Amino acid sequence: MTHRVRAASIASAFLLGLLAGAMLLIALAVAPFWQSLPPAEFRAWFGAHAFRIGRLMIPLGAGAAFAALVAALAARGLPTRGSHLSAAACALGVALITLAVAEPANERFAAPDGLGDAETRALLARWVAWHWVRVGLGLGGFGAALRALTGIRPRSGSAPGRS
Repeated sequence: MTHRVRAASIASAFLLGLLAGAMLLIALAVAPFWQSLPPAEFRAWFGAHAFRIGRLMIPLGAGAAFAALVAALAARGLPTRGSHLSAAACALGVALITLAVAEPANERFAAPDGLGDAETRALLARWVAWHWVRVGLGLGGFGAALRALTGIRPRSGSAPGRS
């Protein structure tokens, strides 16, 4: 593995690990807090504070996706290319769900007088469900990036010594 590919692989694994960890924290701590609030209080909290989360998560997600794509392109012809491509696909999946589901919901949560209580609860439940998909993709991307970095290939078929 060349120094450029190794550097790209390290950046990809590092950023995907940070992204997955941050998304897991949101899923396990922040989202349950949101769901515990009455809808009007949640919307007020979200409107006042969600931009702080975005200031971290948007550049982190974009950086992770970029690093994973660069690593996949740099690994052309290497045996770890499949793992690099898996990491990049997972990172792009996170970005796609963020752009298609999370960001439009975030805008609706933060809009003054945009949602009623029942709509808020339903949209937040949808947001949380899709966020768990992003967490899964983030963890999968991190695992793939680690496999690419270490050169470990996923096993296919049965375990050694078994038929």
